[in-house]
Amino acid sequence: MSGAAPAGGVPPPVATDADASFVGDVDDEPSGRGRTSIENRVVEKTAAQSALEIDHVHGVSHRVTRVFTAGQTVQTHAWIDGHLARLQVNIEVDYPTPVKQVTRQVRQHIRERVNQLCGLTIVDLDIRVVALHVRSGPVRRVI
Repeated sequence: MSGAAPAGGVPPPVATDADASFVGDVDDEPSGRGRTSIENRVVEKTAAQSALEIDHVHGVSHRVTRVFTAGQTVQTHAWIDGHLARLQVNIEVDYPTPVKQVTRQVRQHIRERVNQLCGLTIVDLDIRVVALHVRSGPVRRVI
C-alpha cells in the first residue's frame, strides 16, 4: 500500500533535485559553501579592460613597442584585502579632451565593473594620466 494514492486520488508530493529545500540537503549558509579567492591579476585585468571601455582612453605607449606594434596596455596594480580593493591605473587620454572629466568617468566605470564582475568594493582608486594621446597621421596646417 506504500505506492497507492490516498482516497482523494492525488499522490503525495515527491521531492526532486529542483526542489532541494524540500529535501533539506542543501547548505544555504555561506560558511558551508567554501571560499572564493580572486587574484590581484584578475582585478588588474578587469580594471584595465574597463578603463578602455571609456571613450578617449588609451593604454600607455611603450617606446620600444610603439616602433614595432601598436602595443598599448593600461598599466594597473591591485591590492586586495578580503572584499576590499585598492587600485592604481595608468592611462593616456586623447588630446584635446578634458582630463578631469575623462578620469571621473574612468573611476566610476572601473568601480562599477570590478564590483559587478569580481564582487569587490574599491576603497581607493588612483588614476595617473601619464601622457596625452595625440593622433599620429598627417597634420593639417593652415597657412
